[in-house]
Amino acid sequence: MNPAEDQVLRQISRKQDCLLELLVDELKENHLKTRKQFLEGYNYTELRHLDGIDLVKKLEQFEVLKRPVCENGCLIEPVIGEGEAVSLYGAVTTKFQTCSNPAFLTSCNFQLAKLWMLFFGFAMVITLNVVKQHERDEREQEITLGKKVENSEMKRKRDMSLKEAWMSRKTKVGGFPGIYVREAYRVSNDEIRMVYLENQDNAINLKARLANQTWQPVEWSCFNKTCMDILFCSLATRFGSLKIDENSGNVAEIHVTSEMNDEYTVVPVRDVRFRGKYEHQLGVCLNPIFFFTDWTAIVQFMESWLAQGATKFYFYLHSYTWQTKHILNLYKESLGDSLELIEWSDVPVAERDRGNYEKDPNSRIFRQGATAFMHDCMLRARSNVKFISNTDLDDLPVAHNLNIAQVLNEVSERHPNAAQFKADWILSHQPQNWDSVKSPNDIRFDLFATRVLQVESVRWDYRVSKKIFHRPERVIHFDMHSIYRNELMPDDENQYTTIEMFNNPKLFFLHLRRFERHLLNPPIVDYNNSFDSEILMKLNNKMHASFSKRIEGTKYEEMKLAPWAVEARQTMRDLEQCRREAFGFKLDDQNEMCQQSASGCEGMLSAGIKFIKTAQTWTNVAHKAYFNSYVEQKSGFRLF
Repeated sequence: MNPAEDQVLRQISRKQDCLLELLVDELKENHLKTRKQFLEGYNYTELRHLDGIDLVKKLEQFEVLKRPVCENGCLIEPVIGEGEAVSLYGAVTTKFQTCSNPAFLTSCNFQLAKLWMLFFGFAMVITLNVVKQHERDEREQEITLGKKVENSEMKRKRDMSLKEAWMSRKTKVGGFPGIYVREAYRVSNDEIRMVYLENQDNAINLKARLANQTWQPVEWSCFNKTCMDILFCSLATRFGSLKIDENSGNVAEIHVTSEMNDEYTVVPVRDVRFRGKYEHQLGVCLNPIFFFTDWTAIVQFMESWLAQGATKFYFYLHSYTWQTKHILNLYKESLGDSLELIEWSDVPVAERDRGNYEKDPNSRIFRQGATAFMHDCMLRARSNVKFISNTDLDDLPVAHNLNIAQVLNEVSERHPNAAQFKADWILSHQPQNWDSVKSPNDIRFDLFATRVLQVESVRWDYRVSKKIFHRPERVIHFDMHSIYRNELMPDDENQYTTIEMFNNPKLFFLHLRRFERHLLNPPIVDYNNSFDSEILMKLNNKMHASFSKRIEGTKYEEMKLAPWAVEARQTMRDLEQCRREAFGFKLDDQNEMCQQSASGCEGMLSAGIKFIKTAQTWTNVAHKAYFNSYVEQKSGFRLF
């Protein structure tokens, strides 16, 4: 075997699962012409268990994968779908053409089976644009996202391939005219950015200005090529950019309006320009909690991060119980400004339309605006926190030395151009003992009881997904598991890079699923009995000691927060059910409805809890209405 072949084959074991998932998702989501025929001929769930060769054969059967021939007669890699394939990592969009990649394909005479096997290695290597592997640590791989994005690509350009396919079908996209804005952020002397929500087929532009200055169009972009947060959720995240004079002084607010509107909205501006020093080395952005009941999860989340060096927390709130409110108060009193409690409400909706799938825009927002939240928090943390992660409450970070910032700083020294660090996200089971917890003093964490699953027992999408630590001022577009676009490096030509830290015991996440079902015939699960749980014991002890000291002598130590366990179980069950059902429909290929919207889930709650909801935080800058005017209109010149 020559060195080029060997280099690719060594990539296969790590990349094959990722690419297989990519192919399946490409087939399922991109509305290929053969899609219906394919799905009728093969069960999607079973498809996930095919090996690479069988999958390829099945795709070829319905002509989903094409295998054209090069001019010199050798096979080239397939063109996935009707156009370009969107990488699972979101790095770049490309066709898999290995004939034009002599660095890896050195011969046209490989056996066909080997060529298909090499496809899994080639595709991911090309898609991710691997530039080099640092020999100083074989578990760190530096990935570049590509060259400078041309200005023309940042102007009114949307990838229509997926959207047109969707809109040509029977499903209605949904006619929601609102454009919803919260805050804006000054990221440099000459640029202000903001995150907003709009219907994905909206054709109305925003315009903005500094007070008493000229109106300018807001240049906007999407976070990925599809311009959707997720399929069937028609309200999508947008990013607006306003150029200002670099000599502008303090900018506390901007005026924002939409085309053909006679009103404007005053939007506050936060100054997040870099001042030469980070106030915090490690911070956390927490996904908005909605209809939240498990207050013990907040304690475990906070103490696990505090025990490993986090000093800044951005906590986004939508709706929660009174017990949760007490726990938030506990940490706010303890941490002060290090904990920001950020209200994240529904978007405005007329009360008569609330909960109506056709009229309530909240019914079309995925997970309470998860994509918008991530980018809002990244802008908020910009220049204030050096390393930050977007996480959920059931994500447990683990650093081998219980010092996450130190690990990331060491990796940064080896990779000074890094914008983010991707770490393994390992599915695990953590037993719950809610009935025995009556007050904060009863919490023990019990991390030692956590069971880590074998890779083979984990579902495909969870198996390939990772968690990310970011440098906030170096990233632009991303989601919870993927990177789409970074800022440019000082050379103004290349984007900052991504570091993959896979199979790396120095830093990883455990995904602690806390939802339990008592099944008559539970699925067979293989656990990783070789996982070294000693680090979890050390972390557990440190967390318990810190929490005991935190509540000692306070009103929270013996505060009675029970009963809560029965309500929490039922609510968690309802929310898990909402992942698959909403508005009385099962969410599948036939019922193409937005999943996990707050509006859809709220109607399914059955525990009777009166949740605390945050005040309104979004403003519809495209709102139009008829109003009385109490000012006498001066008439123009008239001869008679």
